[in-house]
Amino acid sequence: MATSTKTRQRKQNGHAASLTATKQTITKSPKPSAPKATEGRLWNKLLGILIAVIVLLYAPISATYFLVGPQIGHVGDKYYYKPLISWNFAYGNGSGHPGYPGSNYEALKRNASAMMPHSVLGTVAIVLGLIQFLPVFQFRYPAIHRNLGRLYGLCAMVISWSSASFLRDTIPKKDVFSGDVFALILSLLSFGNLVTMGLAVAMAWSGDIGSHREFMALNYSLMLSAPLLRVAWLILGITWGETKYIINLYSSYFAGPFLLTAPMFYLRRHYKRQANKTLMNIKLHLGITAASAASLVYVIPLMAKPEMWAYRRTEYFWFTIPQFVFQAVAFTWLAAASMQRGDDKANTAWRTYQNGLISAPIFAAPMYHFLRYVYNCPDEMMGLGVTVGAWTTGLVTSFVIYVLATSKFVNKPAAGKGLK
Repeated sequence: MATSTKTRQRKQNGHAASLTATKQTITKSPKPSAPKATEGRLWNKLLGILIAVIVLLYAPISATYFLVGPQIGHVGDKYYYKPLISWNFAYGNGSGHPGYPGSNYEALKRNASAMMPHSVLGTVAIVLGLIQFLPVFQFRYPAIHRNLGRLYGLCAMVISWSSASFLRDTIPKKDVFSGDVFALILSLLSFGNLVTMGLAVAMAWSGDIGSHREFMALNYSLMLSAPLLRVAWLILGITWGETKYIINLYSSYFAGPFLLTAPMFYLRRHYKRQANKTLMNIKLHLGITAASAASLVYVIPLMAKPEMWAYRRTEYFWFTIPQFVFQAVAFTWLAAASMQRGDDKANTAWRTYQNGLISAPIFAAPMYHFLRYVYNCPDEMMGLGVTVGAWTTGLVTSFVIYVLATSKFVNKPAAGKGLK
């Protein structure tokens, strides 16, 4: 009897020890999600380093542009473009320097009082953005983050005011470097900067930090248009061999849609927002498609003339088609994939972005008349202008609609009702 009792005690003790060892093993085992988090952090660091390098290389150019004056060669021409590309690209015909057709030096000189704060505060804004998007900085030092955000917002307001002042003077005189299409892109950029900054501030005041982050990501992406253009100048100046005047135009043509879609992919990789049944509705999708088709019926006869596409047509297609096809395929595939797996939150985003791309022809008609009667754009550049204007307007409209429709205030009554 005593032997049987001792045997049971030994078995119980052994079982308890086995459970303790198992618990210790489970406690010490690594979390399965750790590799994914590490991988995400690695890509974030690489992206952050890339943006920081571009910004820090560009900052001396923009900060000193009006301090040294383009007539003697600013930092970019002296240290980047002349040694890496050629003297002609930096200072010759088509460079923007005085003494050549198409030079915008006199326009810059005439608007120096507006453009000097534009270049200096633009530099401050893009450098501040590097700090403001650091998660550690946001959560550990919220008071400093808010104060620097106010400074960034002030810079954004001055940038929009100064660019509007410059364009109001130069567009009627045809003094914008790279012509009317670049003037249109600058106008859309200035307006987009103002609108996204205003929406970001409104969301912060209302306490919707997620929506604030969305609009600030787009705003900072637009701010990065200037340094991205300079990178494109280097790459295309070396490989293409065209003048700065031409390369600047086509670089901006590529950069506009790219800078609008980049934050879409970045934000959807890292953050999920509310689903919205209206934005996912197939009837809305079909309605936008039908409206775009009807708009094409009106626009195509206006744009069908060969002279509308006469401005360096080969380069136009080379710069445009690959990016447009990528966006169309990516948005369609991601929308279909999210719908198939029942992810309503992701489907809301990608379906809205897809609708924005499809809606481009809807904006083509007003863009045509805007270029024709406000900018007095020549026929040969109408094809470029209408296309990029409608394309970018559709993308940014979809971005704004998505964020507003999925904000916690607009979507709160429907949150959690049949949506995954």
